[in-house]
Amino acid sequence: MNNSPKYRLSEQTIMDMEHGVVLYRIVAERTFESIERIIKKGTVGGYVCGYHNLSQDDRCWVDDNAKIFGQAKVLENAFVKGSSMISDDAEISGYSKVIGCATVRENALIGGESVIEDNAIVEGNVIVQDHCRIIENAIVTGDVQLYDRCIIGGNAYLYGKAELRGRCEINGSAIIGGHSRIEEFVTVRDKAIIKEHAFIHGRCLINGNAKIFGYSDISYDVGGLSIINVSLSERKENIPFLKKNFIESLEIERGGNHRK
Repeated sequence: MNNSPKYRLSEQTIMDMEHGVVLYRIVAERTFESIERIIKKGTVGGYVCGYHNLSQDDRCWVDDNAKIFGQAKVLENAFVKGSSMISDDAEISGYSKVIGCATVRENALIGGESVIEDNAIVEGNVIVQDHCRIIENAIVTGDVQLYDRCIIGGNAYLYGKAELRGRCEINGSAIIGGHSRIEEFVTVRDKAIIKEHAFIHGRCLINGNAKIFGYSDISYDVGGLSIINVSLSERKENIPFLKKNFIESLEIERGGNHRK
């Protein structure tokens, strides 16, 4: 392990008028290999407010015009680049990346090999782990937790204490909130809304203007299940085995795997 400083604060500064902080451009003091590329001694990086923002240990780095300030921390092997911004008490660790014009703020924790990119915003007490991706114009706030390989994109909005696991895909203008849980191979898109204590798992596609709330419990594992333009609030265990006329009244279409 190399105990010499990895970087220093240069004399090049900028004033972030919106947040009222002075930021210092960093310069590499030694050559090391980050998860994106080799950072050679003398390489000019992004901006930090102080040495507390970027660890001198491991392979983490702040590149391009990215800004880290407040008590935010970039640790371990994380990589931040582009015009992204990390602030407040947010923490970026593991092998995670924050790139593009993404924003991570407040008490958000990003770890594992997660990627936050494009114009995505992650804030509040959100936890993002494993191989999750938050992209495009998605906003994730509150106490949301994301694990495994979830992809949140489009103009999706996640809030409350929602928890997503597996290979879920949330996009379009979908809204996920409350204490809802989504697991396995679930896709939610268009203007669909899932909230309160809804639990959706298996291979399901929720789209159109569908609204799933209350204590709804939806599971389907064989062939796939598509719910379009309906509202469902009752607790319905194992929905494929409900009476046929109830299925038809909900305009539920069953077919093959609906994942893109």
